[in-house]
Amino acid sequence: MTDFERFLAEALPSLGLSPTALRRRNIRRRVMQRMASLGLHDFQAYLALLRRTPGEREALRPLLTVTISRFFRNRKVFDTLARHILAPLSAKGSPARAWSAGCASGEEAFTLRILWEELPAPRPLLSILATDVDEASLARAAAGLYSESSLREVPGPIAEKYFLREEGKYRLREDVVRSVTFQRHDLLFEPPPGVFDIILCRNAAFTYFAPGRRMEIAESIASALPPGGALVLGRTEKLPPGTSAWFTPARPRGAIYLRQGPSDRPYPATSPR
Repeated sequence: MTDFERFLAEALPSLGLSPTALRRRNIRRRVMQRMASLGLHDFQAYLALLRRTPGEREALRPLLTVTISRFFRNRKVFDTLARHILAPLSAKGSPARAWSAGCASGEEAFTLRILWEELPAPRPLLSILATDVDEASLARAAAGLYSESSLREVPGPIAEKYFLREEGKYRLREDVVRSVTFQRHDLLFEPPPGVFDIILCRNAAFTYFAPGRRMEIAESIASALPPGGALVLGRTEKLPPGTSAWFTPARPRGAIYLRQGPSDRPYPATSPR
């Protein structure tokens, strides 16, 4: 075991993170850059600082979760979301709420808004709250300016309609940027900020959090969804075992789960696993 792996094994339990998700070289580089900024060059010395300084633990945790986000990431998931979740929800005609938890730079929250705007009019109001623990990511999201790589899965007509090329980057239409509310929220330690019809929690809690904490987050998210509400995960993520009392996979099977319970919502679901 390397010095860095020993550091992770000792530091991560107090942060609620899983060492198995943190093998990338850029994670080590981020940690070493943080140590250098503090005048530290030894992992044990940094570990001692973490133990006596709660504020440093808060500064470190965002550096350990590398979120790779793009508009329409895993396009089939968003196609399914639009067809089987958003369209029926819009047809009900009632205002709806969505939460993008661990939103990073906002691409997925804005993708949700674009999908909603592309539904046939008239559409009811959809309020979207996007949260993250990293203030820098939230600032980038609020700016609405993205690199070309962030748009590589965006359909051509959508890109032309919602983005303007600006000095080698792409600026999202201002009305779309204003339509999403961004705020800091710690998914690991704070309760959900309300009740929502749709929750996106993609490539965050169920990738980086320790196994025991994933179960806690699943239960917390379940408390924020009414029966029939939808939870959207990353394409390769799965809910932890033992959550079938709360969630059942949507049909077609994929990364979308529905909150269990009686509901008049016309969302299709498979039988619980």
